Amino acid sequence: MSSKTGLAWLRDQLRRWSKESFGSIKLRKLVTLHDLEMIDVIKESSCLNPEEIIQECGLMESLAEIRRQAEVYWKQRSRLQWLKEGAEITRYFHSVPNGRKNINFIPSIYAGTGSVSDVRDIGRIFEQSFRGLFGQRRNFRFKVDLGNLLRNKSFVDLSSLERPFTLEEVKRAVFDLGSDKAPGSDGFPMFFFKSHWEIVKGEIMQLCQDFDSGTANLE
Repeated sequence: MSSKTGLAWLRDQLRRWSKESFGSIKLRKLVTLHDLEMIDVIKESSCLNPEEIIQECGLMESLAEIRRQAEVYWKQRSRLQWLKEGAEITRYFHSVPNGRKNINFIPSIYAGTGSVSDVRDIGRIFEQSFRGLFGQRRNFRFKVDLGNLLRNKSFVDLSSLERPFTLEEVKRAVFDLGSDKAPGSDGFPMFFFKSHWEIVKGEIMQLCQDFDSGTANLE
């Protein structure tokens, strides 16, 4: 199973677990509220005995914990919704420059010989015009022969660029990234990969090795 397929399967399982888990939260909240209402009914007619007082305190603590869990759940959902809406807004703002690009398109120009509509001819005419405005191109006084420089091993050692990725440098690259940044296309933030590094490091290293050999599927 590839890392992409494995993460997709994990994401589906987490979604199912989230739905079932929050359904359990709602059910426990309803049951707890019902039990508290029964305690309130007893309090209206008589004083609570020690056992009922302990039960009421336990129900209040349970309700507070359930509400905390629900708050965490909705915070996570709101962040995902914000990311989704953010993607829609990004697509909108990307469409604005594209619209401006279409508006700024030049269908034709008038040259000395008449109207020109071919895009390549229009570009050539503009290039010639601006060459005359900005003058002639000058050669650099100082030149660097990179081929000769890199050929001399006493000046530079490029062997580190050719060796395969190591587990240490891949881990360092992952852990240097921000944990709370927005998730990528796989839906997992960097905090997930850091927290479960011992589990996912094998698939990440395989992806790096495939990339190094030119066989990785990055789509």
